[in-house]
Amino acid sequence: MIAKLAATAAHVPMEPFCLPPDAVNAMDTAKFWVTVIAGAFAVIALVIIGIGMFFQHNRGDGGEMIKKLGWWIAGCILVAAAAGITAIFLNPPTNCVPAPGLGG
Repeated sequence: MIAKLAATAAHVPMEPFCLPPDAVNAMDTAKFWVTVIAGAFAVIALVIIGIGMFFQHNRGDGGEMIKKLGWWIAGCILVAAAAGITAIFLNPPTNCVPAPGLGG
């Protein structure tokens, strides 16, 4: 029994299994679209803030929109940081072992 377990343990890979190419391509595509959509929302939000600043400047109270502009900048920093953080977790490992039956 112990010899059988030892023989089985000798075949356990220490590296992670490779993901199938279709899964890697799907994650890259999803990451790309999330980045594009976040960038589009940032541009739309900046235009809305600019329009609000124009109307509040005419009334003489532009300080509220400066606060919103600060939140916009913080949101852009968060989206940029999220793209960098996901790159760490979504990059496929280079020292992976092909998974049995997946052709990875």
